Amino acid sequence: MMKCVVGSVLTACVGCMVTVEAITKLSPNCMNLLTCSTFLFISFIGFLKQSQYFKHLPRNKIPLIRGYLRVVILFFVINVANNLSLQYDISVPLLIIFRSGTLLANIILGYCLRSRAYSWKKLLSVLLITAGVVLFTFADKFPKHTVKHVDAEHRHSWFISGSSTGILLLFLAVFLSAYLGIYQEDLYRTYGNHYEEAMFFVVRLTYLHVLSLPGFVLFYSDIRQAVSHFNSSDFLRILGLQLPISSLWIYLILNCLFQWICVKNVYTLTSLTTSLNVTVVVTLRKFLSMIISVVAFKNPFTILHFIGTVFVLLGSVVYTTCDLRSAIPRSKME
Repeated sequence: MMKCVVGSVLTACVGCMVTVEAITKLSPNCMNLLTCSTFLFISFIGFLKQSQYFKHLPRNKIPLIRGYLRVVILFFVINVANNLSLQYDISVPLLIIFRSGTLLANIILGYCLRSRAYSWKKLLSVLLITAGVVLFTFADKFPKHTVKHVDAEHRHSWFISGSSTGILLLFLAVFLSAYLGIYQEDLYRTYGNHYEEAMFFVVRLTYLHVLSLPGFVLFYSDIRQAVSHFNSSDFLRILGLQLPISSLWIYLILNCLFQWICVKNVYTLTSLTTSLNVTVVVTLRKFLSMIISVVAFKNPFTILHFIGTVFVLLGSVVYTTCDLRSAIPRSKME
């Protein structure tokens, strides 16, 4: 079973990123439609899979408004910001690398909000990740062949361009992801770690996806334009046969399927093995996604990209191997 789950994680998660990039290349302004479709699909499948649960729905221990509402808002903003960043000249490899920065954000927020102290190993891992993200971003946004041929005014125009908006969205998503983890720890500390309830609200029934759906009303106009563009795009051709559906809709459907399989199997993997093994699999998935993105979609990958990637992957593994007890309140350290 373990081999099957690992294979499903690698296949589905990599497939998810491939379809995202394929859609981005053909229709870069459709990220809100992509996010909304994923939320709808996962919500629908979740309710179908767990419909029997509603017949014996227990009273929740963690209050919806004071507890889960903030989780829902954070979850919604994180997903929208991550996908929306691709509309602002952010490459998929950069998105993959930036997501690893959640470890850095977690340590910063843990120190600032919870007065936590960390072992030198964790600090070293975060330094590696930070250096990797900075190197990769620099290599991605300031390639040699473009810097040589621009004057000072245009060289600094990047800071007010679409790329800067994309970078800010990635920073927002990274720090909100870290804060979400800290806030969930606070919830369990206050109301108790109700495992089955958390399964219902957060994972198994994808309650976060359901409650986040009204938020897409804010992007109604953008989503409607994207739907119109999808409908008018070229039909998909397979072996010379033209199918009565556009290629963009096919990619979107595949992305939803891959996303569901990826989430489901990552969660299953966490119940079958250690966090280190999970991190190794997820890291391998990132590496495979990067290779496919560079080879299939012709994204640049210089020596700086490579060094940055190695730093991030190495830092992620080092962080996971650290003793979980290394993060303790500073007052106890003193």
